[in-house]
Amino acid sequence: MAFSGKAGFIGAGKMGASLIEGIVKGGLLAADKVLVSDIDGAKVEALAKELGIAPSDSPGATVGGADVVFIAVKPDQIAGIAAELKAAWPGRKPVFVSIMAGVKTARIKELIDVPAAVIRVMPNVACLIAQGVTGIATDKAATQEINDFVFNVFEKLGGAVWVAEEKLDTVTAVSGSGPAYVFMFIEALTDAGVKLGLDRKTAGRLAVRTVAGAALMAEQSDVDTLELRARVSSPGGTTVAATSKLETLGFRGVVIEAVEAAYKRSVELSK
Repeated sequence: MAFSGKAGFIGAGKMGASLIEGIVKGGLLAADKVLVSDIDGAKVEALAKELGIAPSDSPGATVGGADVVFIAVKPDQIAGIAAELKAAWPGRKPVFVSIMAGVKTARIKELIDVPAAVIRVMPNVACLIAQGVTGIATDKAATQEINDFVFNVFEKLGGAVWVAEEKLDTVTAVSGSGPAYVFMFIEALTDAGVKLGLDRKTAGRLAVRTVAGAALMAEQSDVDTLELRARVSSPGGTTVAATSKLETLGFRGVVIEAVEAAYKRSVELSK
């Protein structure tokens, strides 16, 4: 059964705006069923003009008028609006969807101090161009209809996977921070091309398209990356020479250690 209620957004920054656009342009809800509030009224006005969404006067008004409320503010801002969310509770009992990194469900419920269902999500920056991936941890109190709606929202922005909440720190380390690792690899690949005689624009173009194409092949292929790598590694050839050097220098181990460092930091920040 498709979700037919209203969705509210507290926060209309880049990620919040991307979610709103995905909902409206993706046909998940009519624009007039999306309520949006933000401390910067200009952002709400711009979305209303572009998409036709319904501006909301405040976070409390958003909670009072919606069935699902996306909390898209910075983690340090939730304490400041918690009292207003709590005060609006008698009017309606929405499910909250938090995209705040590091803020656990228990902490959100403690701040709001009402028996709310809270779904936590960990998107990554590529959601801004509808090419992201998001880890979603549901709440048993949320209905299947709402779970499906939330999942479909993030599918519209690239893709989504269900995980247990205790795995969200790992999701943060792998995919939340992951784009930065890939950007760094692109930078290094570009630098190598420049070192070997290419101009930076050409080297950058080759590096970006190589990474994008390889990622798309990995996503669409019916075999794993080990097999894909074998298919482009001729015995005694250039690719084998390069990958052997990467293994010798500990490339795989360095990546694993980096992700583990991000994981540990995510755990620290969520305490």
